[in-house]
Amino acid sequence: MSFIAIIPLWLAALSLYLGSQQQVIITRALPKPLAGFSAISLFLLGIVAFSLNYPWVSSMLAALVVFMLSLFTVTISSGYSKERTLSITGGVCLVSLIFGGASYVA
Repeated sequence: MSFIAIIPLWLAALSLYLGSQQQVIITRALPKPLAGFSAISLFLLGIVAFSLNYPWVSSMLAALVVFMLSLFTVTISSGYSKERTLSITGGVCLVSLIFGGASYVA
């Protein structure tokens, strides 16, 4: 289940990036209040997903670490083309779902 918690944290970092005026993925940036609200909501969802396996303090720290790594990775991947950034995002979500499903079954 911990792998599935990566998805909302990655999308929170992506929404913060899409709220920036310097982003190159979409034609117009998201409004800052919408990007901030979605990032906070997805971050809290990631904490809740981590808390299904870990205590609250550990889940908050794990969510913070994954979120910081996601911010860094989204910023680096945005230097490439739009298609590559979206394929990296899709790949992160797919790998997280596969590992999350495999760990649930095993």
